[in-house]
Amino acid sequence: MSSKPEEIAAYMKAIKRPWIGFKVLGAGRDKPGEGFLHAFQKGADFICVGLFDWQVRDDVAMVQEMITKGIERERPWET
Repeated sequence: MSSKPEEIAAYMKAIKRPWIGFKVLGAGRDKPGEGFLHAFQKGADFICVGLFDWQVRDDVAMVQEMITKGIERERPWET
C-alpha cells in the first residue's frame, strides 16, 4: 500500500464492493457536513462516525438530505 493520497484514492476508487469511511471528521477537525460529504464524494459507501446522542437526529437528517439531493462521485455506489 502507499502513503500517497492520490495512489490511495485511485486504489479505493477501483474497489468493486462496499467500503466504509472511518474517522471522516478527523477527531473534530472537520464539521459534519463537510466531512460526510467529502467521504461520500471520495467513494465511501458508508461512514462510521462517533457522535453524542444529541447529534444523531441532525446528522442522520443531513446525510439523508445529501443522498436525496445527489452526491457527485466518480465511483458508483456499492451496497
